[in-house]
Amino acid sequence: MKTSFLSALGLLVLALASCSTYQVNVLSSTNTTKDDKTGVFNFENDSVKITYSFSGNNAPVSIQVFNKMDKPLYVDWQRSAAIIGNDAVSYMPNQVNISGRYDGQTYSWQSRPRSAVSNYSSTSGTISAVADLPKNTTFLPPHSQAGNVPILLTKDRFQLPDSGYRKEKINLFDGNSSMRAEIQVADFMKDNSPLKFKSYLTLYTQDGSVVKPMAYQHEFYVSKIVNINTEPYYLPEFQRQRGDFFLNAKLPQTSTAATTAN
Repeated sequence: MKTSFLSALGLLVLALASCSTYQVNVLSSTNTTKDDKTGVFNFENDSVKITYSFSGNNAPVSIQVFNKMDKPLYVDWQRSAAIIGNDAVSYMPNQVNISGRYDGQTYSWQSRPRSAVSNYSSTSGTISAVADLPKNTTFLPPHSQAGNVPILLTKDRFQLPDSGYRKEKINLFDGNSSMRAEIQVADFMKDNSPLKFKSYLTLYTQDGSVVKPMAYQHEFYVSKIVNINTEPYYLPEFQRQRGDFFLNAKLPQTSTAATTAN
């Protein structure tokens, strides 16, 4: 009883001490199937299974492709992109990352002729570097899978007027006890969502010199926003790292406050 009380008290202190509000976003899709337990999005046919997850900060696009065929499959990242509004954001990075090291030595000699003193110094060094080249293509042998996290979808929170939210009370959990918290919630359909985007993937098979491309386009949108002024990891759904949940940057503190359960 005492342990439960202290745990709940700890949650309350954490909630009231928070100086920021967090924005948790929930995604839906128009043409993939969401797994109710994990929140990941799936598309599947006789050739491939494509899985999407956006769990994390700023919606990392995690794409998993499984080759169901008896022949190799290729994912062409150079010809794949996220389409946000009218803007296409390539799934292939356009920069080369280089890491290197410089080693140097300095030598100094002094010569003392009859009436003069001279100093001489020199520095020599070598540079060794490694370049990480972007991967244009992922090769998938028959009945194998591979994943990629090419981009982050957004770095900014979504701005909504206060009238766009409704207030709800929910339970927060720390693993041992729970408390009641008041949150702000906004629901959206596809047409009025603050974020709508598509994922365009180009895959292909190759038989000798004959290339057979396959293109897949999947559509997603933010269907719910939750503003909460305590760590979102106390939300039961967020603790499971669902694939349809992502967290945006912290918000300035609002009037939303957590309260203890009666």
